Amino acid sequence: MSFKNILNDSLVNLDNCDDEPIHIPGSIQPHGFLLAVDSSTFIITVCSANCEQFIGITYEQALGKGFSQIFDASILDFIEEIKSENADQVKTITSKLNETDFIISAHKSDNEIVMEFEPLNTQFDEKNSLYNSSKKLLSYIENTNTLLELADVVALAIKEITKYDRVLVYRFDKDYNGEVIAESKEPHLDPYLGLHYPHTDIPAQARELYLRNQLRIIGDVDYIPVPLFKSETKQNSRLDLSLSVLRSVSPIHIEYLKNMKVGSTLTISLIHKNKLWGMITCHHSKPKYLSEEIKSAVKLHGHFITSQIDGRLLSEEFEIARSTSDALNSIIGKKLDLDRKDIQQLVANETILNVCNSVGFTAIIADEFYSVGNTPSEENTKRLALFLSEFVKGDHFETDSLLSISKDLAFISSNFPGINYYSLNNETDCIIWYREESIKNIFWGGDPTISNDSNERLTPRKSFAKYADSIKNHSSIWLKAELSATNSFHNFLQINLRTILLLEEKENQRRLHTILRDTNAELENINWISTHDLQEPLRKIRMMASVLVGGNELKTLPEDVQNKILKMQSSAERMQNLITDILKYTKTGAQNSNFECIDLNFLFAELNKEELIDSFDSNEATLIVEELPTIKGVPFLLKQLLSNLINNSIKFKSPLRDLEVRISDKTETLNSYGKRYHIIEVADNGIGLDNEYKEKIFKIFSRLNDKEEYGGSGIGLALCKKIMIKHDGFVTAEGILGEGVKIHLYFPIN
Repeated sequence: MSFKNILNDSLVNLDNCDDEPIHIPGSIQPHGFLLAVDSSTFIITVCSANCEQFIGITYEQALGKGFSQIFDASILDFIEEIKSENADQVKTITSKLNETDFIISAHKSDNEIVMEFEPLNTQFDEKNSLYNSSKKLLSYIENTNTLLELADVVALAIKEITKYDRVLVYRFDKDYNGEVIAESKEPHLDPYLGLHYPHTDIPAQARELYLRNQLRIIGDVDYIPVPLFKSETKQNSRLDLSLSVLRSVSPIHIEYLKNMKVGSTLTISLIHKNKLWGMITCHHSKPKYLSEEIKSAVKLHGHFITSQIDGRLLSEEFEIARSTSDALNSIIGKKLDLDRKDIQQLVANETILNVCNSVGFTAIIADEFYSVGNTPSEENTKRLALFLSEFVKGDHFETDSLLSISKDLAFISSNFPGINYYSLNNETDCIIWYREESIKNIFWGGDPTISNDSNERLTPRKSFAKYADSIKNHSSIWLKAELSATNSFHNFLQINLRTILLLEEKENQRRLHTILRDTNAELENINWISTHDLQEPLRKIRMMASVLVGGNELKTLPEDVQNKILKMQSSAERMQNLITDILKYTKTGAQNSNFECIDLNFLFAELNKEELIDSFDSNEATLIVEELPTIKGVPFLLKQLLSNLINNSIKFKSPLRDLEVRISDKTETLNSYGKRYHIIEVADNGIGLDNEYKEKIFKIFSRLNDKEEYGGSGIGLALCKKIMIKHDGFVTAEGILGEGVKIHLYFPIN
């Protein structure tokens, strides 16, 4: 059988380290050995080249063999358990091989089970036991109040347990730049406390592995990687070692550690809310290996820190939260009259600055501008509000560096880089808190700028001396307690604004109701005047004109006087008809009868007998009424509606042909405007209509023709429209000049 190693020997440097496949190095550290077995057959598929020095069997002898041919049955039972475990879980067991105790770590990797064997060394004595180490953790709760104090005592405890030269606790910011927040070290070492490290020190794929494998040891940075071998027939050429404890390390990272003059390291991941919050890193100047007991102890310390993060941060923010809460309560606790002037009281109060420790506050509400403290000008605030109304997707946005959002905001960001913005959901209406620039000096652990070596190859930093850098165009960040207080004020303001607007609308409605009531009373007076004071003189004029026209006196008068009397009689009749139509129009609006089910076929039969027969006979016209539906409506109003439309057709008949008026049901053939309607069509073949005026004809007093040639008051079709509105419907018209008009009546189908 032939074999080959799976060492990943591709060239790695800082040009491609972000893409380095560090989870499949194909090699391990030499302080243990590795085997991988097929999870179905338990055949050994991968073996490290150094297994012979630990168990006296070469990798050539191990590969292709069944696991039970080489190892004890108890380990085989352990492998059986691994098969049913979660893929991201590592389990351990101790076993004696060749008179040496080993700690065996095993986990699943695709279709294989990876087993790593490390010689078991006991490093705890009776005075420094795991029990005593764990017992100390309980005292940390009583002796520390803040997260930094807790990190300090954990760093000291881990140094006491592990005996490393230096123990660092550091946390990441949102961009994964690290800051050392606690340190315990040997006196001769330079301090790293307070220093920052750029995110490039730990690439993204390395951070991903720290999430999965929370404890990482490099026993000797000068180690020579041990390659892994497989048989030539094995198809998968790589083995995922993401959860491996022996996994070989990136050469870039080894070079980085050598530049720091570090001989061995231990790293514990601090994971909070499923994210890499920070790390505990231990450095030693010489090679160093830890027992399983010590590994468990330091891992427990790491879990303890992460379990306390929320509580300790809340404790640290308590004073800020109390201060902001007091400021908020002093504002929202005031009794308000819920009037426009209360807006000024709410947003022009200097206490509002203390809600989130800002230097200024502005509000734009219904085109009114309010400001408190040190703020941009009204013009610049409105420019900013316009930008944010389009940029911000939700109701809220805050930043400590406005310039990083857009270079176009320099007119604000130069003085106020920090803003806390809330939309009031009405175009550009908003409230904004401001913070001035806070120039902050950050000290890096060496110049974070990457440079080239003499061979033009990008290399890790060689210097880790303190390097000062100034951060500009930033304000202090907005804390959770401050944002919580401003959000509460925003909600309180929204509720009060809505209440004020509702009360104003209610008052407007009350005033409009009063005006409408007074107007209706005036209209009633006008109706009374129209009925009595106007019609009485008209009746007398018509009576006197009739006497003159009907008697012999008219013939004795000059012809021009006769014509004037006839015109006077005609004008009086038109005036009386106009007053009658106006009364009908106003009566339609006041009518509040209940709707009835009306068979339009019967209604037309009654209408024909009462009003239409004489009109059609005298005008030699034809009325055709097809089968019509039953609708809901007010009978006398519908009679008025249909009578007006038919008489309108008679009035505008064509002199070129006999008039024909057809009434039909078009419910199934015409567009129903998205709702269900009964559609009644009144079509004639009269003089027609230019569709430019198809809406104008329904306006009161609108006339398209000469009033001398075509009589009427101009109210008939307006009355038809009003009747249709009364029936929750509408009316439309379309026509062709010289050919006729079609009127469509839309009655809702309930």
